[in-house]
Amino acid sequence: MVNLLTADLNLLVALDALLIERNVTRAGARIGISQPAMSSSLQRLRRQFEDQLLTRVGSAYELTPLAQVLKDDVAEILRMVERTFDAQAVFDASTSTRSFRIVTSDYCMTALSGTLMAMLQAEAPGVQVHFDVVTPQAVERIKETLQNADLMLIPKGHFSGFPHNELFTDNWVCVTGASSPERTLTVEEMRDARWARLFGTEVDSTLADRRVYDLQLGERTDVIVDSFLMLPFAVAGTDRLALVQERLARMLASVAGVRIMQLPISLPTLVECAWWHPSKSADPGHQWFRRLVSKAAASLEPVTHGPVTEEAITQDISPIEPSEGALPEAKIA
Repeated sequence: MVNLLTADLNLLVALDALLIERNVTRAGARIGISQPAMSSSLQRLRRQFEDQLLTRVGSAYELTPLAQVLKDDVAEILRMVERTFDAQAVFDASTSTRSFRIVTSDYCMTALSGTLMAMLQAEAPGVQVHFDVVTPQAVERIKETLQNADLMLIPKGHFSGFPHNELFTDNWVCVTGASSPERTLTVEEMRDARWARLFGTEVDSTLADRRVYDLQLGERTDVIVDSFLMLPFAVAGTDRLALVQERLARMLASVAGVRIMQLPISLPTLVECAWWHPSKSADPGHQWFRRLVSKAAASLEPVTHGPVTEEAITQDISPIEPSEGALPEAKIA
């Protein structure tokens, strides 16, 4: 075990820079020390880990297998240290230079970030915000994710047991190419259509995709994308269908060249929430940031159409047993 009382923890800063830059000179410039000083730090780190960390391959340096393992861990440790020293008994947003990290989807960032950034500029011009994309792994390791981030923006329905604020709601709609004839979408069309969908595996699907899949209405998927923003563009110029949040669909309809169609089936209303680890609840800076995110969400225009209710469904959907490939558990939305 390493004795932290005798260890030089400043080497973590040097190690982080070296792992990012893979170059001694650039790493030194990144943290404001000379090239000889950074070379000395690299030598000490090599002795500490009994590993070269950086190895020359041709004219460049590559990370050793150990260095690749260390890269993400060191970055997370430094973020946690930064948040520790940023903590204040009284938080003054107008003078703070604190950095906040949000894990979110591109959909939620697109809907919220413009308003949030304007409020941030007005109230806290020195505060920084880092946006990280939400992944299935982030949801699976939710406790670790919330420990390392300030907020995770993700809808209800994926986990419980952590504090959260409801931010805004949205509905699901179908989008298709703008050249497709204007019509009322039918269940039979959904069953026969070709689809563009999010992600490449069943467990990575959204809650809405799971509902459609369970009803065997979207089995002919021939385009797969890895972000919500790509979905409208994936169906543009075709008669494919894609499930998209109504707020995002209306923002991108004219740009992507798609037509929006209301669904003939009921899908759960999306309730976007801000989640955080309970250890952050009493932090004054975190409390201020949560209020700012909630304030930004409250200022959003409401979606224009409500979700289709079960009573409003006029087209028959015969009972269908879940297919063998039915989604075991939706991971993100």
